Amino acid sequence: MIAFVGGFIFNHFNFPLAFMLGAIAATMVVAMTGSLPIARPHMSVVTPMRASLGVLLGSAITPDLLDRIGALGAAAAFVPVFVLISTLVGMVYYRRLAGFPRDEAFFSAVPGGLHIMTLYAEEAGVDIRRVALAHALRITFVVLMAPFAVGFLTTMPVINVIDASVSITEVPLWDLLLLLGAGVVGWAIGRRTGMPGAQMIGPMLASSALHIAGITAAKPPVELIILSQVIIGANIGARYVGETLAIVRQAIVLAFGYVAITLAIATAFAGTLHLLFDLPVITGMLSFAPGGMSEIGLIALALGLDVGFVATIQVSRSITIAFFAPVAYRRIRSFLKE
Repeated sequence: MIAFVGGFIFNHFNFPLAFMLGAIAATMVVAMTGSLPIARPHMSVVTPMRASLGVLLGSAITPDLLDRIGALGAAAAFVPVFVLISTLVGMVYYRRLAGFPRDEAFFSAVPGGLHIMTLYAEEAGVDIRRVALAHALRITFVVLMAPFAVGFLTTMPVINVIDASVSITEVPLWDLLLLLGAGVVGWAIGRRTGMPGAQMIGPMLASSALHIAGITAAKPPVELIILSQVIIGANIGARYVGETLAIVRQAIVLAFGYVAITLAIATAFAGTLHLLFDLPVITGMLSFAPGGMSEIGLIALALGLDVGFVATIQVSRSITIAFFAPVAYRRIRSFLKE
């Protein structure tokens, strides 16, 4: 209910991605103040919502993606370079500015997912409290800052995501069943194959196949889109349960600075792709932005960008980091432990 209230307030004031950003803001404040007893939504609730967003994003993918195959290949090739530069700059940032030990600075700087980076840090014997907080705040700030950064940098009109669909009463039953099938089958295939971000990417691929083949043109109903944004927003905001503003004050400042740095690096890569392949800078920036795949995909959809392009590069970043982080740590472990 807290997340819904935040979403409706943000929607009233016409914020971009109002229901997700409002849910994040409201639950984050309540979580840190401890004014009400809340907990993170259970994964049995969050996972279907991610799958629903995957189906929604898949419905926006068109065959036009193939027209940008050169830019797509170049962007994928740039991903390891982006990860390396972001990690090196971030290590210096957290080491020199925050005084983190080298190993904590390393795991805080790698622009990967919250769960995988805290898992790697824990396996390496690193104190994960500041690492987990750094990544949680990074993802939160990327999601919060990216829509406003885009609005500041461009006059591109923001499309309200909930306007992209219709009420559940207006979607034919057969189309609803097809979309449900895409979500379930895509999720199952994603899990079976070990696909990164399987909860979202699997349904997105299944949905895109249905839409590109012309089998259906329907999108998930607007009620489900709102519910998905609210629950995913609540899941991000409620990560701060048990944390107080006094504890996270320094972490907030550090995370804000790190996100600004990585978004600047992402924009530099986007500018290169624009010069080489005429790819819109905003598309490139979101493709490299180190946030959650579901959330970045929603931002791309809200801006009317090439969702398939953005999602492909986001998956490339996840795969790169899954291999890069443990290998890099083993190679420089002796240096990090000094």
